[in-house]
Amino acid sequence: MAMHALDPAEIIDENPVGTYQWMIFILCALVAALDGFDTQAIGYTAPMLAGMLKAPMASFGPIFSIGLVGASIGALAMGPIADRMGRKWPLVISCLIFAVFSLLTIKVDSMQGLLTLRFLAGLGLGGATPSFLALGAEYAPSRLRSFIVTTCWSAFPFGGFIGGMTASYLIPHYGWQAVFLVGGVAPVVIAIILALGMPESLRFLAAKDATDARIGRIIRRIDPGLPEDTRFQAHESAAGPKIGALFTEGRAAHTLVLWVPFFTTFMILLTVTAWTPSLLRIANMPISAAALVLAANNLGSVVGNSLAGYLVDRFGAFRILLPACLAGAASLAFFGYSATSVPLLACVSASAGFFIGGASAGFIAMAARIYPTRIRSTGIGWAMGVGRLGQILGPLAIGMLVAAKASVAMIFLAASLPCVVAGAAVILLCRLPKLAEAEEV
Repeated sequence: MAMHALDPAEIIDENPVGTYQWMIFILCALVAALDGFDTQAIGYTAPMLAGMLKAPMASFGPIFSIGLVGASIGALAMGPIADRMGRKWPLVISCLIFAVFSLLTIKVDSMQGLLTLRFLAGLGLGGATPSFLALGAEYAPSRLRSFIVTTCWSAFPFGGFIGGMTASYLIPHYGWQAVFLVGGVAPVVIAIILALGMPESLRFLAAKDATDARIGRIIRRIDPGLPEDTRFQAHESAAGPKIGALFTEGRAAHTLVLWVPFFTTFMILLTVTAWTPSLLRIANMPISAAALVLAANNLGSVVGNSLAGYLVDRFGAFRILLPACLAGAASLAFFGYSATSVPLLACVSASAGFFIGGASAGFIAMAARIYPTRIRSTGIGWAMGVGRLGQILGPLAIGMLVAAKASVAMIFLAASLPCVVAGAAVILLCRLPKLAEAEEV
């Protein structure tokens, strides 16, 4: 008698999360940490690079932005590739791209060369995002998917925190080049580990009709009791990934509305970290206070990211993400009025990081639930690409306010408005009809 074909997704859902899956989640988190490390490290090395290249600091605006442009393009391009080729090898290649161009930065001798290297390194960082988020989502049982995805992403602000701490030690002792040496060697090591130890997505393999033997070798690491002759078949369609699929089968409204909070929350996350030191100097606060405030923001974001998925899984997106967006807006609005006290400002900064970071992670979890396996990397990649575009435009908008001599309080009040827009998008998103292939959000 022929055995009924099992869906690997059901096997993952019916078994407890084991050591093998936790290894996968940790590797995904390490890739996220690379992104956060680089985002913070370039800011700390910029003054030394400016001196070495004999360039004014004002000319480094494009240097900061070009990496985000590369990351946006990388996320938009690599998402569909990961849906066609699988998650594993695009992830490995992305890590190696970042590693190569980070290491080449050590030998940079011109602003044009630095601009090019930052763009190419950004391609690698952005290209890795849809693959590791999809892998984390697809090896997590549905009951824990939001928690796992947001916990993996919480490594991004943690990597930023580590980047700042590492740079503060390495630069005085070994020079700015040591930061890029660490930032280049680490992804090489991680890429090797990924190549040797990271499995391909089971859902992807089953949807693409991979051999039962290949799927079985992986799935028995999760459920060793499966018979050797077990057959596997995904219940989801294996249609080829296309950008247009994000707008078909009733998904157009969900995709467009989801992009709104990605754009606004990711824009504010970077804008706050990029401009806070300069704005606090305008408010006559010492640079040591700025470092403390940024550290508080990063740590708040780590905690918020980690908790967001668990809370969304337990209480639903609407009950968690709407209050998080509004509380994040309130924290930013109060931020500019707190610049008279470093302890108070650090607390407000941590609060902003907690709520806005948690909200942004919650939206990533929503993307992982809305899109099925066949277009999950594409859906996440394009949403992250839109978020990266927000990160490019946000600092420019704040720069215009600074040039217009707006007060620090008014600048942070203006920065709170995108969080309100994100909250409105949550209301609309949760009122849209449920998609046939989507999980409950």
